[in-house]
Amino acid sequence: MSLSTRVLLGLVLGILSGIFFGDRVAFLGVVGEAFILLLQMAVLPYVAVSLVVGLGSLSYAEAKSLAGKALTFLLILWALAIVMVSVMPLAFPDWKAASFFSTTLVEQHEGFNFLELYIPANPFRSLAETTVPAVVLFSIALGVALIGIERKQGLLESLSAIVEALVRITDFVVRLAPFGVFAIAAHAAATMNYHELLGLQVYAATYAAVALVLTLWILPGLVATLTPLRYADLVGPTRDALVTAFATGSVFVVLPILGEK
Repeated sequence: MSLSTRVLLGLVLGILSGIFFGDRVAFLGVVGEAFILLLQMAVLPYVAVSLVVGLGSLSYAEAKSLAGKALTFLLILWALAIVMVSVMPLAFPDWKAASFFSTTLVEQHEGFNFLELYIPANPFRSLAETTVPAVVLFSIALGVALIGIERKQGLLESLSAIVEALVRITDFVVRLAPFGVFAIAAHAAATMNYHELLGLQVYAATYAAVALVLTLWILPGLVATLTPLRYADLVGPTRDALVTAFATGSVFVVLPILGEK
């Protein structure tokens, strides 16, 4: 069986185990959390090093052309995200779950600093705190700075070897995906009662429908329109990564798989 098939099988078996065995399999939540942490272990270093290698290998002309196309694509994605965030809540019912509500009961979330989010004053701190935008900006700056350096080939070859090693780490952990997904699904099914599931069904159905439309139609169509890649070139090779992201609830953990595919 392919990895995607085994992941889906682990998901179904995990849900059934949680339903039939209940709290007796709730301990599997620790196993699922450990699997997610293992998946995340190599992701941010992979993103940083692969950006440095990719940009550092370009010429100034290639980098300029890539920047223009990437900015156009990014603006389109931002517009699409704003539209989806604005439209998707309209599908949800206006449902009040409590007979009494007060705004004083709402927990106030701490604000965040946009400058610290995007500008890495301390790249090592950004890496440690998984501040992805700051890490990406630092990696882009370092990669662009390498373009004009003549004696860079040795460094790029060493970094390329590190990228390959990080991909091998991710590939090994991904092989454990069916077991990790089984643990995640079993814990979720064991700790959620039937009434909670009924209350969430409209949200789950809407979210699943929007995710499928974006994943299988809008985003691949957008890439196929703006690049030489065909629809089949995108959906086929990325199937394992997409199924793993769906089952784990995180796209971030499969970035190395998507990048290599």
